[in-house]
Amino acid sequence: MDRSKELLRLCSYTQNSSSLHRVEQIKKNYSEFDKVVEALLDLEPYLQHSDFYISLKDDFDLIEIRNDLCNEDELLMLDVEIVVWANQHNIEFLENLDNVSILGFKHR
Repeated sequence: MDRSKELLRLCSYTQNSSSLHRVEQIKKNYSEFDKVVEALLDLEPYLQHSDFYISLKDDFDLIEIRNDLCNEDELLMLDVEIVVWANQHNIEFLENLDNVSILGFKHR
C-alpha cells in the first residue's frame, strides 16, 4: 500500500484529494517519510488500545501523536510504550503541551 494512504488510514482521515494534498505538504518535512510511516505502523497496535492517536499538525506540517484527554493546563505525559517505540526506531520527537511532534530520525 502507498505510504501516503497508510498514513491517512493511521490518522483515520478520509482519503480524498484534499487529504492527499495535505500529506504531500507533510512529506516535504521528512527526508525519510516512508520509514517514518513504517515506524508508525509498528506503533499502531498500541495506539488502538490507548488514548493516543496519530494526527497531522497543520501549523508546521508535521505528524503528531495526540491525547485529547489531557487538560490544557497539564503537560502531555507520554506512555513508556511510546518512548520505547521512539528509541527502538531512532525517532526524534518534540514534546509539546498537548501533542508530540514527530521530527524524523535521529542522525548520529
